[in-house]
Formats: sequence, structure tokens, C-alpha cells
Amino acid sequence: MRKHVLAVALFAAAVPAMAQALNAATAPAGEIAIYDAAEAKKAVAKLSDEIEKTFVFPDVAKRYAAALRAKLAAGGYDGFTDSVALARAVTADLQAVAPDGHLAMFLDGGRPPQPRAVQGGAPVAPPPPPMERAGMIAPGIAFVRFNGFYGQPETLKAFAEFLDRTAGAKTLIIDARTHRGGGLEEMDVLFPRIFAKAQPVMVMDTRASVAAANGPLPFRSLVKVDAPAELARSEHRVTPVSPASPWVNAKIYYLVSPRTASAAEHLASSFKGTKRATLIGDTTAGAGHYGGEVKLGGGYSAFIPFGHSYFPGDKGWEGTGVTPDIKVAPERALVEALTRAGVAPAEAEALSAEYMPTGSMARRTR
Repeated sequence: MRKHVLAVALFAAAVPAMAQALNAATAPAGEIAIYDAAEAKKAVAKLSDEIEKTFVFPDVAKRYAAALRAKLAAGGYDGFTDSVALARAVTADLQAVAPDGHLAMFLDGGRPPQPRAVQGGAPVAPPPPPMERAGMIAPGIAFVRFNGFYGQPETLKAFAEFLDRTAGAKTLIIDARTHRGGGLEEMDVLFPRIFAKAQPVMVMDTRASVAAANGPLPFRSLVKVDAPAELARSEHRVTPVSPASPWVNAKIYYLVSPRTASAAEHLASSFKGTKRATLIGDTTAGAGHYGGEVKLGGGYSAFIPFGHSYFPGDKGWEGTGVTPDIKVAPERALVEALTRAGVAPAEAEALSAEYMPTGSMARRTR
């Protein structure tokens, strides 16, 4: 189960993640996929079987599988000569049946993008660090940007040290405008410090057949609860530290954009549902299903969602995203947070320019 993603979705093979389908049908940098029509059709057939067995909603799973099988039988995938084009077409066909923020077919190694060698003669930039720009941005105001929640021990240690070092701050700004997704570990560093009472902050429903085959989701903060027979249900619960951290009294601003996806939306929904933070920016990506990567053979893989997250009593954010409390252009979100925290407008503008994300804040396209 550790190889699954909550979806970079909850668990990818390279990093434990709740991730979106990143560059879902691209070949690794500097490599060209060799197309084999027979292997491609075998991969599509296997994908239809895997979706039917594991996709979170069995009724939708049957529709996906039927669409792929019907097109295969009709020769709809016979005319391809390129692996990337085939994977993109299959992904588009699935999305036409029922849109899903994570479901995709892609080439092995196509997600996350590989930062190696050169592509088209230009150097391929390495991905940004999971956590960056962590420190005091202004008197009494702590700031941290996350580009992903990958659960790496060094990141978790650095995040805990940052929170403990700045625990006297009156305001915490968490910038998730370029957040690609991941898992729960970073949240489980944060939550015990900022909440004053124990409570559930998310419900996670996994298809029972997947849970039976792979075991429970690999996060210590999840507690199994009763559910209908077709589901394995867990609650993501907060257990505050004792004695209480000074952070329980701090104001928290969470910056979001249409790029903010998956695990970052889990955090956004938790914040909004508990009213523990103020969300500033634009509506998030709408990738609320978590799942895992499946090898299909022939050089193809797929990300198949097998679970659904939602705040207790809510319906989740798949396809709709999480709406901010204060809607502004993502580029203006830090200015808004800083001025609300008491920073003078001119200084807020200067700090926003200095701390502007280098990555895109636009919605990811397939």
C-alpha cells in the first residue's frame, strides 16, 4: 500500500503522495517511447480490468471499463503510432465518461516529470523543494511555502523545527499556491500544534476490495470507523500536544490557487471545515480522490483513484475544488494575508513580490 498515492495522489512509487495526475502522458525527459500497437492494446485492456476492480465508485468503474472495452473492440485504438498520443487519448476517453482529477494513463516514468539531462536542447529544471522560504516574513508573522507533502524525514524534521522555533508568532501564513499534492505526514506535524481539542478533520473512504488486498492506509493519524460493506472508512484525527502549543492562539492564513491540488486540498478542506484558518486566493484544483499507480505492461502505467475524501458532513471537493474564504487573484493572496495581519500596504506589496512563487499557479492541464 505504501506504493500507492493519495495523489503527487496518496501513495506514488517514488514518493508517498495524495497526488494529482502530473503530466499524465509524457515520456521521461530525453527519452523517446517506441510504440508497439499490440502492447498498447494489451495495456488498455488491463486498464479496463484494473479500473473495474479498484476505482472508488463501482458503478462509475463499470462505465469506465465498458467504454474502453467498446472502443478496443471497435478498433478505436488501432490507428495510433505514438505511445504518448495513445495514453493521452485513453485518458481523454476516461475523462469523457466521468471527469476525475487523478485518473490517467501515462508512460512509465512519466509522473512525476524526470529532471534529467536535456529536453529539446534546453536544460530541464529540477523540481522545487517540498518546503521552502520557511521563516519570519515580518515581525510576529511566520511564513512557509509547500510545493508538496512527500513525507520525507528531513522535511518533517525541518517543518517541526520551524514551527517550534517560531511558536511565539501571532500569525502563520502557509503558502500552498504551487502545492502538487502528497500525503498526510506534514499535516500531522502541524495539526497537534494548532488545534486545542481532539477532533476528526477528514473522512477517507477506500473501496473495500482495495483495502482488503492492500491493508489500511499507512498513516498513524487515521482511525478506522464503521462504514457500509463496500467501503473501508477512516477518520483523519487530530490529537493536540500536551501542554498546548502557543500556536493554538495564532491566526492562520492558507494561500491557495487553481494549482493547489489533492493533499493540499485535504488541508484546505480541513481548515475550512474547522474554521481554523482563513483561505485566501482562488478555488483549488478539485482533485479529491486518492489512489495508486498501477503498472499496465508495455511501458504504460495508470493512476487509478480508489478512495474519496471529505470533511465530516460535507460531500468533498472532487471536480469542484475548495472555495476560499477571501477570493483574490492568487498573485495577490500574500498581499491580502499580510495586510490583514497588520503589515503596511507598501511593505506587503514588496514582500509579496519578494516571496512570489516561481512555479505556475494556473490550473494544470493534461
